[in-house]
Amino acid sequence: MTFLQQAMLWGLFAVSIPIIIHLLNRRRFRTVEWGAMQFLLKATRDSRGKKRLKHILILLMRSLAVAALVFAIARPLAGGFLGWGGGQVETVVLILDRSASMERSEKDIQVTKRKSVLTKVADAMNELEAARLVVIDSATGQAQEVPSPDVLPELSFTAPTDSGADIPGMLINSLDYLKEAKAGRNEIWVASDLQRENWAPEDSRWEAFRASLSEEDFQTKVRILALNGRERNDFSIRVVSARRESGELVLDLELQREEDAGPTTVTVNVDHMGARSGSEVAFNGQSQSFRKRIALTGTSGQGFGWVSITDNANKRNNVSYYAYGDEAPVQSYLIAESSTDEETLKSLTTALAPGFANQQVITRSPELAYQVNFEAASLIVWKAPIPQSPVSDQLFDYVKSGGVVLFLPPSEESESSFAGLSWGAVREAPGDKYFIVKDWERGDGAFRDASDGAPLPIDRIRAIKRREISGDYTSLANWVNGEPLLARRVIEAGQVLFLSTLPSYTWSNLEQTALHLVALQRSLEEGSRRIGASFFAAAGEESSLPVGEEIRTRVDSYEEITDPGNADFEAGVYRLGERLIAVNRPLGEDSLEALTGADLGSSLADTGYSLLEEQDASGNNSLSRPVWRWFLIAMLLFLILEALLCLQPRRPVTNSAPSPQPLT
Repeated sequence: MTFLQQAMLWGLFAVSIPIIIHLLNRRRFRTVEWGAMQFLLKATRDSRGKKRLKHILILLMRSLAVAALVFAIARPLAGGFLGWGGGQVETVVLILDRSASMERSEKDIQVTKRKSVLTKVADAMNELEAARLVVIDSATGQAQEVPSPDVLPELSFTAPTDSGADIPGMLINSLDYLKEAKAGRNEIWVASDLQRENWAPEDSRWEAFRASLSEEDFQTKVRILALNGRERNDFSIRVVSARRESGELVLDLELQREEDAGPTTVTVNVDHMGARSGSEVAFNGQSQSFRKRIALTGTSGQGFGWVSITDNANKRNNVSYYAYGDEAPVQSYLIAESSTDEETLKSLTTALAPGFANQQVITRSPELAYQVNFEAASLIVWKAPIPQSPVSDQLFDYVKSGGVVLFLPPSEESESSFAGLSWGAVREAPGDKYFIVKDWERGDGAFRDASDGAPLPIDRIRAIKRREISGDYTSLANWVNGEPLLARRVIEAGQVLFLSTLPSYTWSNLEQTALHLVALQRSLEEGSRRIGASFFAAAGEESSLPVGEEIRTRVDSYEEITDPGNADFEAGVYRLGERLIAVNRPLGEDSLEALTGADLGSSLADTGYSLLEEQDASGNNSLSRPVWRWFLIAMLLFLILEALLCLQPRRPVTNSAPSPQPLT
């Protein structure tokens, strides 16, 4: 419980006044022994205990009435946020998460999480009266003082954005501000929906924040307002990539929803250069990838548009923008050791460039791997021992930028590792038996189901040889014994894949099933997205902003109210000089993973933080509740009880008439 007038609590010493008066009254009477009184005392001895208890209760009621009056004058606040701890606050630093995910609304579709928290903070600051309010928002990251809590929802730096949030960075900025401002007794309030991507609990900066907070000359309280309620099933759409391909625009799209509520249909609207169309998409599961093709009249030039779905819990993730340029060749590299047999080489080169689209494959030996054009490569297939530096460093940078590297079992033993993955020993199936696949990931990876939901015939794979895979990976397909057929490691924007067998009759029937063709073509698709990545940027990032004398102009036709003061943090299609950029919300804003209690406890360990959930068990979600009126009511009740206890019991009426005398 917090008291706005903490100094008034010194008045609790007045509780002793009724006790002092009682003791003084006892000293006013002098005891005189009187013989006849002994008989009266003996007659009332049985009721003495009840009278003493009654006097104690009267004294207690008087003391409690005084205490309740003092508490009421001190103006107490109760509630999960301001109701912990006590004392007058001089400065409040509000860490405001105004990322795209904070535009989610629940019961009242007009009130988003961001609007809700601004109203609550304004009410709480009015209760604190003299406290200063400083806001550090997730878009600018700058500390800005608010002249009045009432104008908080109207300020430009509290408006909605399509950008992300860096919670540990903002907390460190808040400590820097408080140290520089010497703000006295202060508190840090963090208003966020606890999206894990924004909190980054594994970030090393949390340790630096805790160390600064524990300094002896710096004391502050950290309070977390968690707006993590999810009452509506939210849908989102994202353009994963956009590219020209044989006179068509190919859009790779992804639908997501928070809860798998069974099969449904979603209306997807596409606006391409002002021409709009809509179609129904069957949606099952939590995530679904699909492709949209649009015929193009020209063979060159730039273009743009947007894709949207019907409004739901969060309007900010109902639309995604795209832009594209001229058609680029889909180029892959095959790095093969000299001992690779002709059959394996032929099956790999044919699968990498089967004759459709604009695909090219270039074969190199490991010694000439430095000649690879990493900027233009969509996929690198490495059928050789794992390379060492400096080639491995080049490969690693290529993967981080969005490239895909697929490692195939080498003929020779390989003692090196790449991205934490390495090859083990070669295993051969005994006698006339085969290695068969037990299970595989049907919703993700190179062996995922087709766009119509049909599964690939992975269970038809038969292998007589395979290499073991070691390291930290995610298995996308497993043999019966649990060893991986296909392992993946995601590194920033790219992927590292290890396939434990070869498309050769001396190893497996991958070529006969054509599953190696599917795996390679899907890996090419993943890697090709980086080629057009220069046309995409995330809101708030440097790549979405003008360079030099470029003028930034929005060119898309999506009808969305914009705030001129937040143009740098809003999604849309922008022309920056000669460049065309599709700016979207960061990928992390579509993440369904929320921060757990363990994550929060680990990040803010030993800080003594307090947490207020969006709605507690009692249904109250306000930051504070003034309760001084309840103390006044309690004082009145105590006085009424004291008065009732002071009432004397009515004595029975005795008949004073003389009793009749008997006749004689």
